[in-house]
Amino acid sequence: MLNDVDRMRSGDMDSELIAKVDKLIDEFMEIVNGVTEDRHLQRGIARSQLPCSAVAILDRDNLSIMAQFRTENKITSYYHRPEISLTPQRAANNAQWEFGFTDAFVIQIPADLIGKSASDRHSALQKIASEHVDSEFLRFESMLSLMRTRPIFGNAPEPIGSRTLLLLQPQDSAWRGNEESILNASRATGMQIIEAEDIRSGRSAVRDMWQSINYAAVIIADLTGADAGVMYGLGIAHTLGKETILIHPQGSKYLTDIPRTYRIEYEENDAGRAKLMVDLTRMLEALLAPVVID
Repeated sequence: MLNDVDRMRSGDMDSELIAKVDKLIDEFMEIVNGVTEDRHLQRGIARSQLPCSAVAILDRDNLSIMAQFRTENKITSYYHRPEISLTPQRAANNAQWEFGFTDAFVIQIPADLIGKSASDRHSALQKIASEHVDSEFLRFESMLSLMRTRPIFGNAPEPIGSRTLLLLQPQDSAWRGNEESILNASRATGMQIIEAEDIRSGRSAVRDMWQSINYAAVIIADLTGADAGVMYGLGIAHTLGKETILIHPQGSKYLTDIPRTYRIEYEENDAGRAKLMVDLTRMLEALLAPVVID
């Protein structure tokens, strides 16, 4: 369970704060267990009820708990980072890229609840626990049916690397002026780069693109020229919930209201593309930045 005491401990959080965090997690897990019983769900539907390793990061705004099912060599790490504020997406990213959790679940609890009494924070924890159980139940349900959707490309392969980047760019050479800037920025951050094939070359190319999108941790889509293959791959990436970075010329209006999507607008000249490389490098570094720096 998430509050299992029989785990190795590490981190830099002081013992007094660890005790408060552990007490909060104990209360949270008691509520999770109550929710599953009230709904007549099998214990373990929520992965927090199973043996796991965990990382608890207390930042300025939240206590982020990242964990993964593990039966042996279980570890809990505690870190205090009041100078940052982790979004749920960044917490999920760091769970994979920094801590090596390939199938993590993330729970975020407002940091101010740590200083409150059990009775004062019960209703807030109740809501978070209910949402956690709902999410875990939907995940379990989807696993039973394999997939709610049945992609024509076949089953999704497992990711092969946490620092793999897929580049979706126009096939027309007239629209590929950003290629060097994108590749240089990607190499500067140590990403392994895969370039998607032209899906118009045949059915196998579509299948290869599907596999590459599943493999990749980050998708960069160059929307210059509104290439059909780029748009097709981007739609798949968004459906899978992949991290995506959209690159588009200044003044264009592409997907401006899509949530959880990063964008870089560039000027179509040498200076603009030099700035694109700098901006993209910084964005990738921010996405891959560790929370815990040894």
